[in-house]
Formats: sequence, structure tokens, C-alpha cells
Amino acid sequence: MEFARRAAVLVAVSLAALLTLNCTSSPTGNRQSQPEANTRPAKWVAQYRSPASAKYSGTTLAAFFYSGISVVSPEVVFVCGDMPDPKIEDERVGVVLKTTDGGAHWMETPIAVPKMQVPTLNSIHFVSPDVGWAVGADSGQVAVVLKTTDGGARWTPSRINHKQIPTTVFFLDSETGWMGGATPPPGEEEGIGGPSAILGTTDGGATWTSQYNVPISVSDIFFVDKMTGWASGSKGAIYATTDGGLTWNTQRTEIEAGDAPIDPSSEGAKQFVIRGVQFLDKDHGFAAATATEEDAGRMLATSNGGASWRRQWMVSGGGVRDVFFVSISEGWAFTDEGQYVYHTVDGGKSWLSEPKVFDQDVTLSRFGGAGADRIWAVGPGAIFYRVRE
Repeated sequence: MEFARRAAVLVAVSLAALLTLNCTSSPTGNRQSQPEANTRPAKWVAQYRSPASAKYSGTTLAAFFYSGISVVSPEVVFVCGDMPDPKIEDERVGVVLKTTDGGAHWMETPIAVPKMQVPTLNSIHFVSPDVGWAVGADSGQVAVVLKTTDGGARWTPSRINHKQIPTTVFFLDSETGWMGGATPPPGEEEGIGGPSAILGTTDGGATWTSQYNVPISVSDIFFVDKMTGWASGSKGAIYATTDGGLTWNTQRTEIEAGDAPIDPSSEGAKQFVIRGVQFLDKDHGFAAATATEEDAGRMLATSNGGASWRRQWMVSGGGVRDVFFVSISEGWAFTDEGQYVYHTVDGGKSWLSEPKVFDQDVTLSRFGGAGADRIWAVGPGAIFYRVRE
């Protein structure tokens, strides 16, 4: 859990053959026939590396960590994360990157705000090329929200009076948004998995109120309109709202860890964290889960708004960290094993492997995209972009 490690310390290839994976196999499982459509070979390349990373190599590239991405259009993309502070030795600084030409050129901006040190940013969301928010923590582990109205040229900071570290932020428009956070498990001083509050704003982030307390740490939030949204996180949990976040109800994921004693052989005993959740409409959604007590992952899918979730892809040897779908059929996922990104054209029943071309096998953090031909992924060392052969 790179977020827990970083929050605790605040610093911290050649083409492969296409593999098809069935829904119960690991990424290194049996070969099967490939779907016929949209399977032209593709790979993931490092579209951007910080100029300051030139002296880094191998595992040290993780010193440049990109944790969030917001794709406004095929041309305009924002990324957030943290990197070594170029001005203060042995310190870190939050960073925002921006492209206005689809990634041909990126502008890197370390965050500098008066009377505040912001060493890490965990999530970013823009509703237009000008208006956006980034969330993280200051040097005292206090929640911080940064807002810009000029495309990131200037950021206005505010501290949030809630004892949790922001992990995700999502806005529907310039006024309406939600934020999720993480706390340590009860009785512990570090890590994630404790209870948290889902925060909401209706004034563009000027004020945030606690909408609902949940017994989990929230990893991701996604809304399809002002009323309908989902939050995912620890204990294999997904919550849903149909009233704009005033109330949240649990959904049956089949991998949750309840309050009752857990059967050691059950899915709940694996202690899944659902790191990513995405919906195409009110009915069709996908979620990515990583087990913390076992090397295992699950991709969940629903066709009824989460009234029921099914385990569409079961992975052994690593967790599923994020998903990104452009239709009910076509999507991408990546796992803890960093060599490949996986592509499906049949809704996750089978998967093709797309190699990631980089100096090291890195575990990616987030997807972002504007259609099947404009997809990025971020993580340690670089901003990655999907290109067809």
C-alpha cells in the first residue's frame, strides 16, 4: 500500500506475445483464443519522465510518484503526485503536471503555497481546462485541498478540519463535489483501513461538510450525476448513494469483510481493498480489488447499479489495482505485477496482455482516458501512454 507508506513518512521489452486470460486465471495463466475485434497489438510507453529523474534508475525511479490523473479532453490532462523537493534536500514536494496537446509536451509544477509545505498529493480532478482540485496532506499530516481556476497557474490552499488523509476527490461541476479519506486501523498509528467520513461540498470546495461516516477508509469515489454515486475502500466494501451523498448504503460485493467472525477460507478473510470503482451509467460498473492478507485480486462487475456484484476476473499472485472501461465490452486493468497492462473486449471474460516498456517493472496507480485511443496510466517513475503497434 504505497499510500500508507508515503503518508507515514511523507517522502515517502520487446513485444510480448498476447495472452488471453479466463476469468479465474492469474495474469500468467493459460493461453486461449483472442477476441477478434480491437486486438491490434499495443504497448504502454513512458510518455513523460521528470527531467529531474535523469540521475535516477531502477527502483529509485519510484522517488517520482504519480498518484492521480484527471483527463479533461483528448488534449488536456492533469496529473498529481510527489517528487524530491528541488529546493530542500531530503524533503518532498507535491507536484502537478499538465498537458494541452495530448501529452506531446508536459509542464511540471511543484506546489508552492505561502506558509504551507505540501509534500504529497493523492488525487486530482478537473471539471474544465481551468477549474480543478487536488488533495493531499501538509507536513503536519493535516488534510489539504488545493483549488485552481486558471488551469493550475495558481493554487489556493485550504486545510480541512477532519482527522483523515484525503485519498480521492470527485467533482461533477464547478460547485458540487465529494472527497474520501483514510485513517489507520483502530489501535494503530499508521496505515489505512480505519473509519472515515465522506465529505461533500456545494460551493466549489470553499466549505466541506461530513455527509456520512463509514467504517472503512475510502479509496475511490465515482458519481454519474448529482444524486447517484459510489464509494469503495477497505474491507471489500462498496457504498452507494441515490440522494447526493446524504445517505450511503452498503452493496453486496461477495468479497466484503463483515463485523461478524470471518471464516478463514472465505473471501472476506483476504481483507480486500477496493481501490478503484467506475460506472458507465447508472447500471453498468466495474471495480478493482486487492487482497491485503493474500496475493490475490478481483475485478468486480455489475449491470444493475451494484444491487449485485459478480467476480468477473479472479487473479492469483497479485491484486487488481484499477480499471478503466470505455464501453460495457472494452476496458483495461492493471495488477500488482508490473510488467503488463491488461485489455478486454468482452467485458472482462478474457484478457490480452499489453507490455509496459520502462526501465523497471512498476506497479501503476491510476488510469485516465478520453476514449479507446487516448488512455494514460500513472505510477512510479513516469506517466504512461498506450500506443498501437
